[in-house]
Amino acid sequence: MVLLCRWAVKKGWALALILVVLFLGTPGTLSGADLTIVVDQPTFTPVVVRVPGLPGAPELTPLLREDLEAHLVFRVLTEPPLPGTHLQEYLVTGKVLSSGPLFKLYLELQDLFSEKILLRKVFSGSPSAAPYMVHRFVDLAVKEMAGFPGVASTWVAFVRRTPSGDELCLKDFSGKRVRVLLKAPIILSPRFSPEGRRLAFVAYRQGHPEIRILDLATGKIRTVAAFPGLNASPVWSPDGRHLVATLSKDGNPDLYLLDLSGRILRRLTFGQGVNTGGSFSPDGRYLAFVSDRTGSPQIYLYDFETGGTRRLTYEGRYNVAPRWSPRGDRLVFAGQRQGRFLLFTVDPEGGRPLAISGEGSYEAPAVAPNGYFVLARGKGPEGEGLYLFLINGAARRLYLPGPILEATWGPWPQ
Repeated sequence: MVLLCRWAVKKGWALALILVVLFLGTPGTLSGADLTIVVDQPTFTPVVVRVPGLPGAPELTPLLREDLEAHLVFRVLTEPPLPGTHLQEYLVTGKVLSSGPLFKLYLELQDLFSEKILLRKVFSGSPSAAPYMVHRFVDLAVKEMAGFPGVASTWVAFVRRTPSGDELCLKDFSGKRVRVLLKAPIILSPRFSPEGRRLAFVAYRQGHPEIRILDLATGKIRTVAAFPGLNASPVWSPDGRHLVATLSKDGNPDLYLLDLSGRILRRLTFGQGVNTGGSFSPDGRYLAFVSDRTGSPQIYLYDFETGGTRRLTYEGRYNVAPRWSPRGDRLVFAGQRQGRFLLFTVDPEGGRPLAISGEGSYEAPAVAPNGYFVLARGKGPEGEGLYLFLINGAARRLYLPGPILEATWGPWPQ
């Protein structure tokens, strides 16, 4: 497969689709040396939250419950607590204070064991903003109950494959409505900008891959890289002012640092195998990327301060799609083991990777802005689609069914 990619570059073929096969994976045969799997999947007891209902806003009660359940760590009950019980549970109550042109919603979180009010919030705005009031409250409530901020207010963009071509789609994390942003024969590698207002992606125009940026506020799209050959795998820098992209304009697929006008600022790799992007560290010093320079795809770290490169993964012969946690403490990637893909986390300083997915096969991970969740496409017990994991592997569910190619997780609104 690697030889095929290099030959295709020399022939000037559309290489991006071949790279998708190489780095997103067709299962192969592995030797016994590749079969070691360390699975770190702790069990946990879900946190019990009672949400009996919101007087005056029956349509918001299901949304409140769904927002909490979407975080995987809660068991949501609809019944009110029994008088006189002192269990380790939480209670969410609230009511509509005003339903006129200025909609006001009161929400409260109580710890039933300590009998303390942990959170009180009054939200006001137009009636159409009511769902976002619920999302915001849930994010704050999750922080109080679980110790990490919730992600109900975040957005997920993904590519959906259809018989007529690919669709670049957008949805709020816990909502059901999907908005189609763009249609094209092939769309690859969507990535939210750090502030969440733009999407970089690869789209084929007249049979040629181009890196483009979509402004979500205006709907305007502009092309950043349309060099001869391959233009692939855009990766945003943490300041949102630069992209790293895989370009083959000089013959070999290598990594280049670009500004947002498409001007090349620096070439990062120089012809040692196929090199494709992955993810910046939160401080912007390192870039995790994939290269087959040693004969099979492995994960490397490029140091922007020194210009040096360090190999990170050694277990397994096929490790791809590195994504840095926003907390900076772990990298998530997909590795092929026993003919299927598992999700792993690894310390960026090195060490043994830990598998966070068990049954099924999963690829192309995207890490939540709080660093505690992972989305990945794959096929699990519930079927094909986009799956949601706790980053320690303790819980999993089918997030979005269907032929999803790849997803990106946006930050909280700014």
